[in-house]
Amino acid sequence: MTNLIVSPTLRINEQVKSMWEDGKDVLHLGFGESRFPVHPEMKNALMNGMLNRSYLPSPGTKKLREKIAGYYSKNLGLNFSPEQVIVGIGSKSLLFAMIYLTDGDILLPKPSWVSYSAIAKLSGKAITRFDLDRSCEFRLNIETLNTAYDSAKRKGQNPTMIVLNTPNNPIGNSLSQADIEAVTIWAEKNNILILSDEIYSLVTFKETTHTTPVSYFPDKTIIFGGISKHLSLGGWRLGISILPNNEIGDQLKSGFDSVAGSIWSCVPAPFQVAGETAFSHNQDIEAYIKLCTKIHSVRTRYVYDRLNKKGLECPKPTGAFYIYPSFKKWSEQLSALGILSCSSLADHLLNEYQIATLPGIAFGDDPENLCIRISTSYLDMETDEKAQHILDTFNSDIDPKTFLKDHHPRINHFLSRMNDFLSTLN
Repeated sequence: MTNLIVSPTLRINEQVKSMWEDGKDVLHLGFGESRFPVHPEMKNALMNGMLNRSYLPSPGTKKLREKIAGYYSKNLGLNFSPEQVIVGIGSKSLLFAMIYLTDGDILLPKPSWVSYSAIAKLSGKAITRFDLDRSCEFRLNIETLNTAYDSAKRKGQNPTMIVLNTPNNPIGNSLSQADIEAVTIWAEKNNILILSDEIYSLVTFKETTHTTPVSYFPDKTIIFGGISKHLSLGGWRLGISILPNNEIGDQLKSGFDSVAGSIWSCVPAPFQVAGETAFSHNQDIEAYIKLCTKIHSVRTRYVYDRLNKKGLECPKPTGAFYIYPSFKKWSEQLSALGILSCSSLADHLLNEYQIATLPGIAFGDDPENLCIRISTSYLDMETDEKAQHILDTFNSDIDPKTFLKDHHPRINHFLSRMNDFLSTLN
């Protein structure tokens, strides 16, 4: 128990809320929560499901699984059956179940979402990280991956799983089709199970195409998703997973029934009913998803462009709502300020400039890389009223420059504070 830690993303969120209560004007860029209002169709769907109070099957109702199978089949151009689908209390419960049920150890990108390593540790799995190519927009590098795999084997580990996340948290980029094809060839050669976290797949920016590893390696790829990001429904905790259509998938589903049945029984019935609407290809909801994604894109690229012009090095965002800058070029100046790691950098920004971010070490990155994760999803959308204003304003066909300049005071306040900090380094 002494080795367990609280999720850094949840911890920073509670810390910021506490500072707000103390009257401090903290700019919250530390929490990756999409803040758009609940779509009316989803609100009605949940209300319609409120009287459903009975226990349901652990993998989800047949109707919901049929909806999910049809939705992902259409979106990905593949053919999934309802028998391949399971639902859980958010995607975390599904990731935990699949990692727990699979023999062997795990390969994780550096950096990668905080919960992957936490879940692996809870499941008793050894973790080996492989570097992404920082010189080329954090692309996947098969040589680096192979080196990490060989290193794990030499240490006596048994790596049998790899986690891929596209679009990526914390980086904000997407794996290319070429990268996906290359890693699936490598995984098939080495008999590796791919855990493909595609929770941000519907928050992929317009000029980028989302590619799933299932297209190339269906026999040993598991898709993870949910409604938290593209529908801004994180608190509803409805996650989905699509298993391989073979004996491996059957075994995992059987094991999942045991894990879920022993711990949480089922996703609450009202949310399963609402999920049927979420995955029904409702035209209004699909239009809403595209609109929200466009706003995420405009806001995130606006922040990225201005930080980039100030000399911050970070990959160009192609999905989700994250920016992952490195301050390493200023390591000497930061050292003079007593800032020697990404953690002390994040602390300095919070304490001196009231900017809340997350340090790269939370995502398994090396502290000396001096990286932080910036989430653009919270500012100017802290309340439902503010979020609705952002949505309504963008929907009025306003010029994007005016939209960002005149309707995002806190984003611009952040950029001003960050400019003040960067001026101390130049």
